[in-house]
Amino acid sequence: MFSFLMGNEYNFATSGYVDFAYISRISDQSIIDIPYRIASIEFNHQKDHISLYSNLALEYQIRGSNYYLSSKDPQDFKIDLRELYTTFNSNFFEFRIGKQVHSWGNVDDNSPLDNASAIDYYYIFFPGKERKIATFSGSIDFYFKNLSLQAIISPLHNTNRIPLGDDDFPVELPIVPEKSNMMPIKGSGFERGLYASYPFSSGEFSCSYFSGYDRTYNLSGVNVYGKGSDLSFTNIDILYGYRKTETYGFGGVLLNRLFNIRFDIGYFSTKDINDSTDFIIRESINTPVFYDSLHFAYPLREKSTYIQKTFQFETELPLNINLLAQYFTHDTLSYSSDSLPIDQEISIPNLELDPENMTPSNFFTPGLGVPLAFITNKAILINLNKSFLESQLKISLSSIFDLNQSKIYGTINEIKVEYDIAQDLMILMGLTKINGSKTHPENENYRFNKMEDFSHFRFELKYFF
Repeated sequence: MFSFLMGNEYNFATSGYVDFAYISRISDQSIIDIPYRIASIEFNHQKDHISLYSNLALEYQIRGSNYYLSSKDPQDFKIDLRELYTTFNSNFFEFRIGKQVHSWGNVDDNSPLDNASAIDYYYIFFPGKERKIATFSGSIDFYFKNLSLQAIISPLHNTNRIPLGDDDFPVELPIVPEKSNMMPIKGSGFERGLYASYPFSSGEFSCSYFSGYDRTYNLSGVNVYGKGSDLSFTNIDILYGYRKTETYGFGGVLLNRLFNIRFDIGYFSTKDINDSTDFIIRESINTPVFYDSLHFAYPLREKSTYIQKTFQFETELPLNINLLAQYFTHDTLSYSSDSLPIDQEISIPNLELDPENMTPSNFFTPGLGVPLAFITNKAILINLNKSFLESQLKISLSSIFDLNQSKIYGTINEIKVEYDIAQDLMILMGLTKINGSKTHPENENYRFNKMEDFSHFRFELKYFF
């Protein structure tokens, strides 16, 4: 296929960047050790109605002081083939197949409809496709006058890349299970979706449907093991899995001479399809040899419906200041599950959770939808930016306000300055301050309190080509 695309003409277009960055905590000026993309290059080739696109990145992470005590490998880069797909164009449709990033929705970055691609949480604060993980899939766009319809099919279940607690990233899940604790996907892992949009003179309306498995794992249940008939000392095998979720979405764009309004609304229906039979036939890798008898299997059988909404307002203020504001909310409409074996007759010595607080609904987290729902159920986002010196200098202020019962608890505030030294060379400086709350009901478990130490200063020198 590559030879066919090349033909007799070697007409390649390349572009990319190299990014030298520094990031340190405000509290003690220590360097924050998280991975980042130090370089990226894009390849494009077009021949008649067929094109080839590829995006290759280099990811860098600082080696620790004791790195060479456990490894002799001098490489501190990882090559990431982020995208590689082929496109066929005609007058009525466009077909793409390969490893590709999909973008759905009308608002910027926080759309509940944008579920076709998984999220890389190490880049959660980056805009656009930088935060996404490509998936091997096929997609086709049909065009009927003003109506466009996109269908996506993927044979793979795609999951988010989440921090495992072994670096300085501030957001992490409360529990990171071992591979042996994960239940296999029940089914083929097949994912599919439809997205339709219809533009008109003053805006656009869109609707969508997506069916797949959650991007983030959930607590699925437990198996209880004993020594023969003896339940004096039990072993609890905690099991995790991925719920099956269907998403129905609606959104739009309303354009006005003075302002623009964008919105996306997603309705989610999710269900854990693992049952007792799946738990019983599972080989318990984590169970010691001493425990040779499975006494109880307790699947949670979670079911839930929830709705997420994001509204965006854009306008130009006096002094040529651009304003972008978003309001996001997540509401759980219904939840049901079976109970777990938490009583006086069955002890759970190897379960690192307080039995008194072991209510399944307390551990429910959405597996699809807006990534911001990972840290808040309701928030306001505001961005102000202004350009100077014929757009050579740009200053922006950004804030995220965590809302709880109409009260602001945690905030994330950033000031960023970008300056174009030359046409292809940019310098960036940013200061980010994260504030928690001493009065939040979750106390030290409040996510913004845990993120406070991530307040940082960063510097970037970025060369584009």
